[in-house]
Amino acid sequence: MTIDRRTFSTGLASVGLAGLGLAACSPALAARKPKVAAGMAKPGQPDVIVLGAGVSGLQAAWVLEQQGLKVTVLEAREQVGGRIRTLLDQPGYPEMGFNSMAEGYGRGLDAASRAGVELVEVGKRYRYGAPPLLWINGQPLTREEWAKFPGNPFPDKYKTLLPAEVVSKVVSDNNRLKDWTTWHEPAQAALDISMHEYLKAQGLSDAAIHLCHNIAPYYGTNAWDVSALMMEYNDGFIKGQMAAGFGSLSVKGGNIHLATGMAKLLKGDVLLGREVVAVTQAGSEATVHCADGATFTAGRVICSLPFSALRNVKMLPALEGLQAQAVGQLGYQPISMVFVTANAPFWEEDKLAPGMWTDGPLGTVMPQRYGASVEEITGFVVQARGNLALYWDRMGAEAAKAMVVRQIETLRPAAKGKVAAHSFFSWADERFNGGDVSYFGPGQVRWVDEMVKPAGRVHFCGEHTAIGARGLEGALESAERVALEIVTA
Repeated sequence: MTIDRRTFSTGLASVGLAGLGLAACSPALAARKPKVAAGMAKPGQPDVIVLGAGVSGLQAAWVLEQQGLKVTVLEAREQVGGRIRTLLDQPGYPEMGFNSMAEGYGRGLDAASRAGVELVEVGKRYRYGAPPLLWINGQPLTREEWAKFPGNPFPDKYKTLLPAEVVSKVVSDNNRLKDWTTWHEPAQAALDISMHEYLKAQGLSDAAIHLCHNIAPYYGTNAWDVSALMMEYNDGFIKGQMAAGFGSLSVKGGNIHLATGMAKLLKGDVLLGREVVAVTQAGSEATVHCADGATFTAGRVICSLPFSALRNVKMLPALEGLQAQAVGQLGYQPISMVFVTANAPFWEEDKLAPGMWTDGPLGTVMPQRYGASVEEITGFVVQARGNLALYWDRMGAEAAKAMVVRQIETLRPAAKGKVAAHSFFSWADERFNGGDVSYFGPGQVRWVDEMVKPAGRVHFCGEHTAIGARGLEGALESAERVALEIVTA
């Protein structure tokens, strides 16, 4: 079996190979036998230590165990899952991190099958009911009203689009990449400009860019700190996924069960509460030093930590060049969320759509329909992105929750006394993440090929190191790459 670059990038489900196990995930790995030196750990030592028990680290550990290597996984938190965070104590099991996978996520489907979890289609639940209203200056507007609104700053061809739709449409219509899988290659360096420059070239004013990008950025904090080239790569990846289908899949009972199921498949230890503070290399060994004084030594180390966490780990010898720059500067998306419940359907009383996209401090209000039927709203995830998320974080959890309730009741008087904020979570404040998904700033795509290279006996994986996929699929893609590095080292 051979797989070309585009198939590798878009996931294997699109060609019907999901669920075939290791051979489907990576034919090169299935055919490989580890070199003798890679499997000759000293007594009591693993062959490989994996830092981080997110899906990338867990996948890398599983693949290596299938190759006969002994693996130990170290995780700083008291749970596995990385950027998966399910509120198991709230109705509908709302997700504060990884939400769903596309049906073209071949690696994701394979991992779910191995983990023994049931995937359910949730896309229809997102789309059910009245579309969310746009709230500008505290006033609700339908799409038709917005198109005629005097304050609509978008060019004529985009006036019928809501602010949240504009950036993706502009990028899709004007993608400069003939082959999106080449996005990281040096030949594309001239395209690595800011989203602000890119959007201005497409005729958007500063006011339009602020509204469609900076208030709730897809990546980053504003249009100046996000690479347009990365956005075009993301657009290509999404289009590849859409070719495989439009479904969205989540794990029944909560996505966290995917990670716990993957962890249970491992033969070696998955040690929780092991915060890594240093990694040292000497001769044919690498040693991991933990905050509790414990040390672990192996022939190879896989680091799946986000660079926002790795920059707090001492590396000896130190990383150098573009790799060091990437670790020190790679951006991570600030996202903060509040989960809200309602004791009565206030949206039926005021006759307005329950979903809201606002230009104020409330952010975006997304109804969660995870009851017995799609009609039942089990709660609302209220989300702030970019600078608004950082603003919420400065308030603190309790003040942010109170603000969200107050804003809902102000904009929707029918909600007075009927909503309660139960949970607040900030990815920027999460100690071992420092933000949600990674993103490149203008001029930083040149880091990609260098930052994924092994540094001596330390290898790197994680969504931030993927070059052919984003999100969960990217995390799994990178795990395959790093496992192949190990068995061929």
